[in-house]
Amino acid sequence: MIIKSFFIAGTVALGAAGAGQASPNLVKNGDFSQSSYTTNTQFGGKSGGTYTASQGVTDWTGGGGNSLQFYFFGGTQTTVDAIDRYNDPKDYFYSSFSSLSPNGGNFVALDGDAKLASTISQTITGLKVGKRYLLSFDWAATQLANRTGATTEQLLVTLGGSTASTSVVPNPSKGFTGWFTETMMFTATSGTEVLSFLSNGTPRGLPPIAPLDGVSLTAVPEPAAWVMFVAGFGLVGFTARRRRETVVTA
Repeated sequence: MIIKSFFIAGTVALGAAGAGQASPNLVKNGDFSQSSYTTNTQFGGKSGGTYTASQGVTDWTGGGGNSLQFYFFGGTQTTVDAIDRYNDPKDYFYSSFSSLSPNGGNFVALDGDAKLASTISQTITGLKVGKRYLLSFDWAATQLANRTGATTEQLLVTLGGSTASTSVVPNPSKGFTGWFTETMMFTATSGTEVLSFLSNGTPRGLPPIAPLDGVSLTAVPEPAAWVMFVAGFGLVGFTARRRRETVVTA
């Protein structure tokens, strides 16, 4: 009976704390499932070749000017060329990059060349000044099939006036590191802030590409939720103690 009481009270405590922790994802189309595209393609940047500059990734803005960024349909990244302004052949990935993202669907890929790198961004609304937010995303390091040579890759992530970075990841020629799940903490300084990702790769010329998917930004639970959690387990101890006293009295 004591164990049963512990389970019931513990469940109530967890439920109360869990309710306080519930927080929606403030990023729209964070899984990149929505776009106006029907095939793998460059987006943003400038026109050229068979590509006409467009911003077809729903809710996101690709870099303009000389930037080179791609949109891939999940499962086609090693077989279907991405249309780009250079009319490059083999604008897809080596067979080593055959796995789907942890999210399992479409993703974007950001060129890390300093001359071609630019941010992909989204304006986030509904933030509370001074509140902490947890950003999570999946990313990897790889390179297109028309490139060779060992590389390094890193993502720089900015929310408002704060910037954080992933580790610098080495990748062998024709390689794919596999997907990493990254988490970062930011504190909002405004109710509306721009979230952006920038690929930072080496060497220049034919550098690595950083795939990105599964972007999520959620509010960190208020301390009150943890107070409820602790109070719930205090109730557990009290109930168990009363049970023991009742058994002794009987």
